[in-house]
Amino acid sequence: MFAILIQDIRHAARQLLRQPGMTVFAVLSLAIGIGASTALFSAVNTVLLAPVRGVGTAHELVELGSTRHGEGFNTFSYPDYSDYAARAKDVANVFAYALEPLNVSVATEPQRALGMVVSGNYFDALQVSAYRGRLLNANDDHAGAPPVAVVTYAAWRKYFDASDAAIGKPVSINGHAFTLIGVAAPEFSGTIAVLAPAFYVPVTQRPLLKSGAPRMLDQRTSRSLSLGARLAPGATTAVAQSQLSAIGAQLASEYPRPRMDGGIRMVPLRGMPQEFRGALIAFSGLLFALISLVLLVACVNVASMLLARGESRRHEIAMRFVLGASRARVMSQLLAESVLLALAAGAIGVLIGDWCCHALTRVDLPTPIPVSMQVSINGSVLLFALGCTAITALAFGLLPALRVSNRAPGASQALAGRQIVGHRSRLGGALVVAQIALTMLLLVCGGLFLRALQRGSAIDSGFDPQQILTADFNLDPSGYPEPRQLQLQESLLDRVRALPGVEHAALAAVIPLDASQRMNFGSFQVAGIPEDALSPDANLVSPGYFETLDITLRGRGFNARDVKGGAEVCVVNATLAHRLAPDGDVLNRSFSFGSDKDLRTLTVVGIAPDGKYTSFNQENEPFLFLPLTQSPHAETSLIVKTALPANAFAGPLRGELRALDASLPAGQVHPLTDVIALSLLPQRIAGMTSLALGAIGLLLAGIGLYGLIAMHVVSRTREFGVRLALGASPQRILSEVLRRGALLSGMGLAIGAVLSLGAAALVSSLLFGANVGDAIAFLVAGALLAAIALLACWLPARRAAAVDPVVALRNE
Repeated sequence: MFAILIQDIRHAARQLLRQPGMTVFAVLSLAIGIGASTALFSAVNTVLLAPVRGVGTAHELVELGSTRHGEGFNTFSYPDYSDYAARAKDVANVFAYALEPLNVSVATEPQRALGMVVSGNYFDALQVSAYRGRLLNANDDHAGAPPVAVVTYAAWRKYFDASDAAIGKPVSINGHAFTLIGVAAPEFSGTIAVLAPAFYVPVTQRPLLKSGAPRMLDQRTSRSLSLGARLAPGATTAVAQSQLSAIGAQLASEYPRPRMDGGIRMVPLRGMPQEFRGALIAFSGLLFALISLVLLVACVNVASMLLARGESRRHEIAMRFVLGASRARVMSQLLAESVLLALAAGAIGVLIGDWCCHALTRVDLPTPIPVSMQVSINGSVLLFALGCTAITALAFGLLPALRVSNRAPGASQALAGRQIVGHRSRLGGALVVAQIALTMLLLVCGGLFLRALQRGSAIDSGFDPQQILTADFNLDPSGYPEPRQLQLQESLLDRVRALPGVEHAALAAVIPLDASQRMNFGSFQVAGIPEDALSPDANLVSPGYFETLDITLRGRGFNARDVKGGAEVCVVNATLAHRLAPDGDVLNRSFSFGSDKDLRTLTVVGIAPDGKYTSFNQENEPFLFLPLTQSPHAETSLIVKTALPANAFAGPLRGELRALDASLPAGQVHPLTDVIALSLLPQRIAGMTSLALGAIGLLLAGIGLYGLIAMHVVSRTREFGVRLALGASPQRILSEVLRRGALLSGMGLAIGAVLSLGAAALVSSLLFGANVGDAIAFLVAGALLAAIALLACWLPARRAAAVDPVVALRNE
């Protein structure tokens, strides 16, 4: 058996090498589909499916979220964490963590770093070992403990040049000295796949890192901690969740809070927090569908090629039957060729997928927190690629092998020559129709995505993002008191406005159209309107904000007279103005705003036009602007209107910060258009991916149609020669061949249009800006496919019309 298998493989290799052009095209077309699928699966596997890297017995780790009336997945307060950890020891080792931006100084100028505050049992629960020194423990996580920090292996190399001498030495974090006690194992990079914290600090040291942190450690309403747990030996998920929910109910009874029922939800710990998994799963599924389509088109194309190749080998196969070969033997030889093609495509596809994974690690997104996509090819991904390879081998190899081995001609026909009229392969025609339909589907999806991107980019956001640069100016890690914060913010604005090329500058707590940031400070108390009905999102901005973004106001913006202790003012958008008063005339009117325990009076001094504040798909919603000078906020972003490019502005900004306060690190400078582009990132990724895949599918469909018509012409060469010799005109032969191609193309376009309508409905529900009735996407896709089909049919049809009857009959 083994000898026969080796013989089949050798014979298949020889057959493929005889036609290198067909072999190379088949392998590359399949490899592109397998490579794209492998790369996407690698990313999804890293973020959603695979356990967190670098931890022990990962299947015992879970993520906890609090619920409200059985829904949601919310964070916890530090007092709640302490109670859960103390009361759930029998079933789970509960740990806490939260991301924290840091300013770090290590013998160089200050730098921004991503940190994490964690409970003392964090590393123990995750079963992470130390590479150097030791890791945090329970003794480090109590009041009065000396400030200590643990660094990751990558950060140890970056900040300390991998020096063992750094262990036990102080490092300045947020202006305070922390003793570096150890380095985590190299394979551990955190519990969130796309983020890589550099430093880990005990959660009880948060008061040294952040102003207002003491209240976070004492107040149950300050819910900023994520919780995880390692299940105790013998404890099941159901038992642990039941006991933790019982503890939550006890806490809700002991410490009543609005809308809190103490419910607990438990899910396996993965690289992406639970609250973001739903949207990511839907978007990944959409991309998988697109990539699967192009892989299917490639399989159909290769199946068409093998079918055509098999038809040309019918006489060879017939002679094998005559010489005693069984059908199973012939089929095994034909399938061996398919398997070799698929294996070669799979190997190249893995290389393409690995290259795509490395390309992901180099993507630099304009986000305040650096994103680190550590996607790699692992055992699960290789198994997925092997599965794709096996499926494709069967998909494109089985039908042609069955077809050719089942319909081989008899010996007399093999020796007598070809039939006058070649066999019109219904299977070949069906494959071409399927190719065109699937390619139509790909092109329509790509067109819908691009049109969605175009619509999103053209939507009036309510401000002008052109020539605007942003840079985060976060004073929170430095722990300055409010008067010092305001002084530094005002001084920075004065310095930046004096720089050459700067037209306007302002500070804002939230960058426009940054979907990751939202603020809310309470509700307007208006007679006749239910309490909490007018609770708008808000932004804290400095004087000059509206001028910088070219927002025209009715009334005025904020100025130097709007200071803390004076009359409190605000700017509202048009929607909020009409909610406060039916006629929208609220200028210079005062309203009560805040919560029941903290009501204040705001006077409306300006009305801004409606705009987009968090995302492009946001409807006209109430929005409130408050002066930063009256509501101090340490975490802000600098917004500058200038014709200077980002790299040219970064140097002067760094110099001004150094002159202002040498301990302040300079944030990354990004054009506002790049930040806004993140709102359209799903459309951009889907559009570019589907466009590339659609182009590949278009090429494959054209080649497949060309191959089928060419095979049809070759099989009927003698017939065409006889007809031409008897007086048939070349134009009639040409029109007959074109008619067959047009029939197949028309059927494929019709079926593809129907499929595309269903896909368009799905796409329009997932991506903002996509429209199921977008005629342009359908028309462009149909026109492109029709043009390619016409060209693919015309070339062999012209050859058929130019057949020399004498040559055709002599060859037969």
